[in-house]
Amino acid sequence: MADYLKDYQDELRRVGDVVFKSRHRSPVLIVVGKAGELVGESQSMDKTMVAAPSSESARTVALLNRVFPVTKAAHTSRGPVRLGRSGENDVAIPEYSISKAQCYFDFEPEGIKITDCGSTNGTIVDDKPIPPSEPVLIKDGARISLGRFAFEFRTAVGFHAAVKSMIR
Repeated sequence: MADYLKDYQDELRRVGDVVFKSRHRSPVLIVVGKAGELVGESQSMDKTMVAAPSSESARTVALLNRVFPVTKAAHTSRGPVRLGRSGENDVAIPEYSISKAQCYFDFEPEGIKITDCGSTNGTIVDDKPIPPSEPVLIKDGARISLGRFAFEFRTAVGFHAAVKSMIR
């Protein structure tokens, strides 16, 4: 299973456009950098760490270029795709600045919407914090900040185009 952009680039080179598109039909989140710094120390590994905005654009983040498919986990009920730190989510991101239940994605006729679950650090789309429980339509290429990390949202079509553009 591919985890990083390089893995997807290698796969696209190996299998070609048609097979790649058939394998990757879901949108993805790609870690593109830092959105904040951790503030204080956690008293418990069970609590979400608070992150403060950072002006630094660190490109040496451990998760940099990690790809998280936005899709339902195997054997889960229908409904929105839930994202959070906990393994109970469809998309689990093991990072203590991301809440156990951070946000969720709804696939609507007009497009994909993201809704914050009242998370500790909030969910920020294109530099605008979104109010908890208020769905926001997101577009291909949107920058989403969750905890101390910045992600790029890509639809399946946008992801294929982005991966293809990186191949020399």
